[in-house]
Parts: sequence; C-alpha cells; structure tokens
Amino acid sequence: MPPIWLTRLGRSGWLVTGAVVGAAALIVGVGVILAVLAPVLITVTIAAALQPLIARLRSRGVPATAAALTGALLVPALLVLFGALMWRTIANAGEGWAEVADSAGAHLRSALGSDPLDALLRSKQWREALLGAGSALLNTAALLAQAAVGVLLGAFLLYYTFKDGPALVDHLDRTLPLRPGLTRQMLDSAALRLRQYVLGTTVVAAMDAAVITLGAVALGLPLIGMIALVTFVAAYVPYLGAWVSAVFAVVVALGAGGVQAAAWMLVIVLVTQNVLEGVLRPYVFGRALDLHPVVILAVTVLGGALAGLVGVLLAPPVAAIAVSWRAMLRPPPDAHVEARPP
Repeated sequence: MPPIWLTRLGRSGWLVTGAVVGAAALIVGVGVILAVLAPVLITVTIAAALQPLIARLRSRGVPATAAALTGALLVPALLVLFGALMWRTIANAGEGWAEVADSAGAHLRSALGSDPLDALLRSKQWREALLGAGSALLNTAALLAQAAVGVLLGAFLLYYTFKDGPALVDHLDRTLPLRPGLTRQMLDSAALRLRQYVLGTTVVAAMDAAVITLGAVALGLPLIGMIALVTFVAAYVPYLGAWVSAVFAVVVALGAGGVQAAAWMLVIVLVTQNVLEGVLRPYVFGRALDLHPVVILAVTVLGGALAGLVGVLLAPPVAAIAVSWRAMLRPPPDAHVEARPP
C-alpha cells in the first residue's frame, strides 16, 4: 500500500491537472462561442445604440414597419456615406496625394539606398512575391465581399429586431421564471450599457482625431480632412484601426515634410494612442459603464486573450451587463419585520 503522503500528492496532481484542463477547455469554448456569435453580438450592440431613434419615430406616429426599416437601413447608409465622403476627399486631393506618395517613395529610396520595388523585381523570389501580393489582393476582395454580405445580414437582423423586439421582450417577461417586470428591467439595463459603451467609444475616437489632426496642422501637413476622417473612423476598430490610422498619418507626414516630420507625427500618434488613450479609455468607459477603470482594463485584456478583436470590443459592456444583472437578480430585502413579542 502506498504511503499516505504519496496518495495525497497524487490526488493533488490530478486536481491541478483537472483544473488546468478545465480552464483551457473553458477558454477555447468561450473563444469559439464568441467567434460564432460575433455578428449577432455586434448587431445587438448597434440595435441598442439606435433604439432611442426607433422609439422617437414610433412616438411621433411612424408605423412600426417604417421605423424598423429606417433603423435597419441607417447603418448601410452611413457606410455608403462614409465611402462617398472618403472618395470625394481623395478625388479633391488627388494631386496632393500623388505628390505626397511620390515624395514618400523618394524618401524611402533615399533611406534604403535603392528602390524597394526594383530590388524586389530583380530578386529571384519576385514571382513568389508577386503571387503572394496577388493572393493578398484576392483575400482582401474576399474579405470585402464577406463584409458586404455581413452588412446585408446585419440590416436584415436589425429590421426584425426593431420590428418584433418589443413583442419578444413581452414574451420573455411572461415566460422566464423571474418576478414580473424583472426581465424587461434587465434587458433595458443591458441596452443602456451598450449605448453608453458606444458613446464612450465615440468620445475616445473624437479625442484621437482631435489630437492627431492638431498635430498634423502644427506640422503643416496636407490632407488634414483625410487624416481626421481616417483617424476617427478607425478608432472604432480595436488595435487594427489604430495601426491603419497611424500608418496613414506617418506616410502623409513622410511625403509632405520628410523624415523629421514623419518622426514627429509618429511620436504624436504613439503618445495619443498609447498614453492619452490608455488613460482616457478606461476612465471614460468606467464612467459610462459604472465600473472601475482597472476592471475595464482587466476585462479588455481578458477579452482580447479569449476572442481577439471581438473580445476587446465587447468585453467591457458584457462585464458591465453581468454586474448589473447580478445586482438585479439578488433577492430583495425582506420588508416584513417580525413584531417582537410583548
């Protein structure tokens, strides 16, 4: 018979192994579920942000179908408007952008000592590189097509969410085994926190656009409108948007003002997106979602580790909703105080 200490050690080892395996399975499961439900969660977030508009239309006598159709088509309309605005801005600044691009290419050739494109074409691997570039273009086209299909499906879901949402809430309030009215209160609380999260994201995006645009004005750069627009819109995409807006601003600075201007713009972008935003984002979201800034930072990191960009985007409002629902699900304090015997 093995010693007692060896038996206890074996049990402890199995407990640790089970805990590690269970935690890993939970992480993988949450990541898979969030990846699958990402379009639905994003649609719900947009629906919560637009719900006050739908309610105002309904209060002014607009039929339910027309109000739902207006809300469903608003997001595609805004995307088309952004694309048209971007295209017009590029068209109006076409010559300036061409000059900036040529100047940036000249600076790169000067810094590298050769033209990167010529070096690529003269290399033995140029065919593989061109094939890789073609594959990247095809993948980009496929992603754009998927995004277009996602927008159409999102509009479809938004329409029925706005149209049948109130009836669904009433049905859940009658069906779920909770005290009357609690389901409606929980859903209203979740929608409020999603709206506050969208508002907080807009505040952070406006701060990024304002600081970086002012820096571009101070450096005397062209294409100020494009820099402001790209920075503001890209701020809604976690991490990836920051890279896109930073590269765009630095390339404009390199083409218009040379290496020194590009270096200053890089400093401005890094300070804005890492220092100012790192301080402002947890504070704004903490105030908007009624959570401590440290909690916002922690759940954002955890969401990114579990589900990537979707986790970063949705972790703060999901945490705020969970906290509010936990408070609502607590049993109410007993209002009846037993009378003391005489």
